[in-house]
Amino acid sequence: MERVLYIDEIFLKHKTPHGHPENPERTRSLLSLLKKSRLPNYISVRGAILADIKEIELVHDKEYIEYVKHLIEAGGGFLDPDTYVSSESWEPALAAAGTVAYAAKKAIEGEHYVAFAAVRPPGHHARRSEGRGFCIFNNVAIAAEILRREGFRAAVVDIDVHWGDGTAYIFYDTDEVLYVSTHQDPNTLYPFEGFPHQKGRGKGEGFTVNIPLPPGTDDRGFLMAINEIVLPVLETYLPQIILVSAGWDTHWQDPLASLEVTINAQWEALNSIYAFAESISAPMVMALEGGYVNWVVAKSSLNALTVGKRPIFTEKSRPQGVPLEEVEYYLERVKEELRGYWPI
Repeated sequence: MERVLYIDEIFLKHKTPHGHPENPERTRSLLSLLKKSRLPNYISVRGAILADIKEIELVHDKEYIEYVKHLIEAGGGFLDPDTYVSSESWEPALAAAGTVAYAAKKAIEGEHYVAFAAVRPPGHHARRSEGRGFCIFNNVAIAAEILRREGFRAAVVDIDVHWGDGTAYIFYDTDEVLYVSTHQDPNTLYPFEGFPHQKGRGKGEGFTVNIPLPPGTDDRGFLMAINEIVLPVLETYLPQIILVSAGWDTHWQDPLASLEVTINAQWEALNSIYAFAESISAPMVMALEGGYVNWVVAKSSLNALTVGKRPIFTEKSRPQGVPLEEVEYYLERVKEELRGYWPI
């Protein structure tokens, strides 16, 4: 089975105001690197797939979808102070959601076992009736909901530096989709939620796993969170597919956050998740979320498809960030909150 990169020039059509960090250059940088790079022969490249409105409606209220469409048809505008739609944003928004859903369906069908959907706009902040944090429709949540309705057990692992509040709240009341997120301490970063005690409700209690990390967390601390909490939870849940919200804004150069992670550790985290997925014969589908240093977006996105093998790109090691003891303190708080639900 091959590995697939989904990328398309359609994502360039989603325009944002001058100076906005979520802009077409994120896609353009990946397309440029793709032309310059010699991909391993086990990776193929495919274009975007537009979602059907009925798929969007599985996760988002009809009134919200109609509002977004009308705003775009009227020439564009802001959904919230951070989230902009232009006159050409409708097709890219449908393509972002549709491509992630298509990749997930093809993975479940056995057509590929690793896929990366390099889509924009991102999705993990979008709630049922609200676009937020640069996100219009919740791409990963739509894919997870389609799979859930077909009887598959999906886990969403969110490694973006921000908590994916949209995804978390969409599945907050169910145990049929697991949501696990590593992110910067929400006391210090948007959306200012995502604390360990926010662990789901009713049937979903315990199935939202939030792992905040202190500003300054470096490669060692980031990978410690993956190894000590993310993997043990996945090993207990035993998903049939893993959907990764792959935000590259954990990188030390990213202007919107304060973690100190390199592209090396971003790859190592995915590689560890992949090793587990392979051990249980579960496919892994990754979708681009944040990341606002263009070379990082491009290199980490291509690297993601080399899990289980060797990364194409690496960077020099960084000086150590905050003391590891501080990360351990944060992780212990998570473990104390969730030990009644998971063997961590």
